[in-house]
Amino acid sequence: MNKKNVKKGVGRARLTVFLLRSIVKIPAVRALKYHDNGEIKIKEQPYLVFANHSDTMDPVYIVKTLKRYVRFVMSDHVMRSGLVGKIYNFLDCPIVFEREKGTDVLFNDIVANIKAGVNVAMYPEGSLTSTGETQFISKRNATLVKECDCTFVTFRTKGGYFKKPRWVKNPRKGPIFTDVVHIYSKEDIRKMTEDEIYQHIIEDLYVNAYDEQRKNPYEYICEDPAESAEIILYGCPKCKSIGKLKTKGDKIFCPCSFEARVDNYGFWHSDDLPFDNIVEWDKFQKELLRNVIEEKKGTAELIFEDDNQLISEVQNADSTLLSENAKLQLFADKILITTEKDIYTIPIEYIQSVKTSAKMNILLVSKEHYFEIKSPVPRSATKYIVATRCLQNKENK
Repeated sequence: MNKKNVKKGVGRARLTVFLLRSIVKIPAVRALKYHDNGEIKIKEQPYLVFANHSDTMDPVYIVKTLKRYVRFVMSDHVMRSGLVGKIYNFLDCPIVFEREKGTDVLFNDIVANIKAGVNVAMYPEGSLTSTGETQFISKRNATLVKECDCTFVTFRTKGGYFKKPRWVKNPRKGPIFTDVVHIYSKEDIRKMTEDEIYQHIIEDLYVNAYDEQRKNPYEYICEDPAESAEIILYGCPKCKSIGKLKTKGDKIFCPCSFEARVDNYGFWHSDDLPFDNIVEWDKFQKELLRNVIEEKKGTAELIFEDDNQLISEVQNADSTLLSENAKLQLFADKILITTEKDIYTIPIEYIQSVKTSAKMNILLVSKEHYFEIKSPVPRSATKYIVATRCLQNKENK
């Protein structure tokens, strides 16, 4: 990527973002109940920004706080989101992470932008947190910081998860808090080892939303606060079944008679719950699913399945709808996608990546295919991620 291509669209995006900041900053802050420590102008440019990812509005918080233009890293699925993708592209001219090309290409693009003098912001978790706890961050991100050889900024958001959890049906009313955690100079980065940089990334970006709520409780209020929680909660604490939980109003329940309610602070309550938050619930259900996987490894048994799935195949950033009524099945040795016309068999060892996007879309990349899988009704995408990693003998973090 040459310097001319890197800077294409930056001038327009810089002007657009400046105008928007000037026009909508005050009403946006009031509408979002947003709190920060004021705007910051970082003199030493270019700089690379890492932030935790808890809310779809996260880029707005960075733009509001950092006075200079930053080019965001966006997932390819966002850029395929019709009008939304076009708006993002016009406003920010982002660096697009095309999953079928892998992270090497993405990191090279980021370095190229920094070397061309363009500030870059990204979310090293790779996706929005589903539980309220900062997700796994690869150590390769510390290598990226070293290669960029520039000022490095860490940015943290609190409250975003409760305001609009990834799985939520209705957004809540409540406050958002953001802060620039640290500004590391180029000289600071040059003196640090990659291990030291990685430790700073982990410490600066880590948030457990429930721990924060216990220290400084705030109400986040909406109608039907539990609805769609089965997008993330797939393991029943009472009968230990997988994929049977349903929600309505402020309740989550299972056919086995398990029932729990969620309050305005985000905590869950039931006599059958040994915990009161989704972070601990997720640890429980991951262990539950690991045990199921261990029993079925080496077989061809079905683990779970979902009907009425919308299947699209992605090629060169373009998406083609294959079916609106497909069946998705995870077996101990493969994933099977059955459409009206074809059956796609993907051996577990051929799977390169399984991620989520939006609320519950599955991004499945194999040696031969890149599928985006959507569902018209709430169902867990994370159970496919956890199960696949277990089957591949990879650690779930």
